[in-house]
Amino acid sequence: MSTIYFVRHAESPKTDLDERTRGLTDTGQMAAARVSRFLTTEKINFFYSSPYQRSLLTIEGAARSLGQAIRIDENLRECVFSGQHQTMPQTDVYPLVRQMFADHAFSRDSSESFQSCQRRGVQALTSILQNHPGKRIVIGTHGLIMTAIFHHFDTKYDFDFLWQTTKPDIYRLTFNGTELVNVSRCRFMIDTLQ
Repeated sequence: MSTIYFVRHAESPKTDLDERTRGLTDTGQMAAARVSRFLTTEKINFFYSSPYQRSLLTIEGAARSLGQAIRIDENLRECVFSGQHQTMPQTDVYPLVRQMFADHAFSRDSSESFQSCQRRGVQALTSILQNHPGKRIVIGTHGLIMTAIFHHFDTKYDFDFLWQTTKPDIYRLTFNGTELVNVSRCRFMIDTLQ
């Protein structure tokens, strides 16, 4: 059995107009410290991440504590909502995402469709599972692509599921080969900064 920890990134400011370079807010940095404390207790063997800074910064503390390198996979990046990889206001993103869940082939202004985002995400996950059978692996990622990957295995992971996730959030998935066995949400935010 393999265990994958999908880590949705911590809070990130919308002031940086480049999706790739957005970091973390002060609140996001504190939450990332909680993520690190939790992950360092989970006997992680490998770390993978989206190339986007907010994902890397959310898991880098745990990787550093465990003496692990983070492997960057371009296919774990968030869905491209605009052709220029520019940050969109939250008020524009969620109506667009709702439409993408309703029509998996829909794409706007050279953006990516749900279908294409899901395909590359599932390919990345499958490759990770095949390369590291029986291991415990962290994947630093984003809300929509994470939900799209989950949706591939079970359609109950939909827009409403995405809407209730938090920044950060951690889901533990257990696989037998590439077959999903179980999904559970990890409770780590109750940890206090002491």
